[in-house]
Amino acid sequence: MVLKAKFLIICIFGFMMLVAGIGINSSSAMETDDCLECHGDLSNFDEGDERLYVDGTQFAGTKHAEDGCGSCHSVTDDHPDDGVKPEKESCDMCHEDTIDELSKGLHAGNAECTDCHNPHAVKGLKSPGESCGMCHEETVEEYLNSPHAANAACSDCHSPHTVMSYLETSGFEKNEQCTTCHKGAGHSDWLLRNKLHMQATTCISCHTDSKGIVITLYIEKRDDIKPDKEGEIDLATYQNLTQLVGDKGVKSIIDTNGDDSITIAELKEFNMNSKYKSVGLWGVLSTKTASHAYGIFENRRDCSFCHAAGPKAMQTCYVAFPNQDSTYSKVAVEEGAVLDFLFATPDFYMVGSTRNDILSILGLLIIAGGLGAACLHGTFRILTRKNRRKH
Repeated sequence: MVLKAKFLIICIFGFMMLVAGIGINSSSAMETDDCLECHGDLSNFDEGDERLYVDGTQFAGTKHAEDGCGSCHSVTDDHPDDGVKPEKESCDMCHEDTIDELSKGLHAGNAECTDCHNPHAVKGLKSPGESCGMCHEETVEEYLNSPHAANAACSDCHSPHTVMSYLETSGFEKNEQCTTCHKGAGHSDWLLRNKLHMQATTCISCHTDSKGIVITLYIEKRDDIKPDKEGEIDLATYQNLTQLVGDKGVKSIIDTNGDDSITIAELKEFNMNSKYKSVGLWGVLSTKTASHAYGIFENRRDCSFCHAAGPKAMQTCYVAFPNQDSTYSKVAVEEGAVLDFLFATPDFYMVGSTRNDILSILGLLIIAGGLGAACLHGTFRILTRKNRRKH
């Protein structure tokens, strides 16, 4: 029994020595200063291997410098003569929450952390040309030529960890990005009913050269909303709509037949259904495409830019349904819905959207005919007044 106990103690001691030996051979035996003796000198690397160079001054200003090179890279005491490529820890070892955010955005599977961040440089993103511009070259070039570029970086408006597509975000969220810097931007000096317009259109519709017009109908909660829309729009959430429709899915509140297409009849049924009186539709004018050529465009001050003559420009319409993850899914609506302002879109009337050149001419002819008949009648009365007096 005593021999077995001694043997067990010897085994445990031997195992501990083995682990300690591995520890001595690991990266902990090599300090950051030792690494920078080689990696901090660019002349040590041939052309094509410059990525192995680390600017010691820049690295000292990072959070990673506090942990040291050994926190991410494992090497032996014989490095680099051992010919073994250093191991590299995954970013999620320390940044688990950020990696989880990234996995839910558009960048998941399309970009790695080091595509945008240099772990050996100062905190933050690489320059636009070395980060966003690697994939979004045309967009970055367009943005850098706009007045905005001198005041804001891509990440000021777009979170690279939770980035979503242009169609998945609501018009209100787009405007919130702008009001972060442009809170209280004045339009009241020339724009009538300024508050209403700011809630019925997106900033980028007027302040970029984006093309095309599209109307998106959002489902809002109607509590405490004034008729003139001076109050803030309170969008219904996925949870709000689930309480109304149960397990049938939030789209079923309007798309009753579940065919991922909404007819004007379905819109009317929703608007007139007393069961849904706590919610309603609110339309927002936006653009079909996204542009980063920001600026002030004088032609946007012409009412006809949005309130265009002819119905064709206002035919495209969608209903945006909230998803559980706070994004939005858009379902196309039958053409002509935005023209039916009495039932289909009662809170979104595009003044002038029904104007038509033929109807305008007919209207003028009717007015001219009415005035002409009155004038002709008056003229005859004047000319025949003597004869009428005799009789």
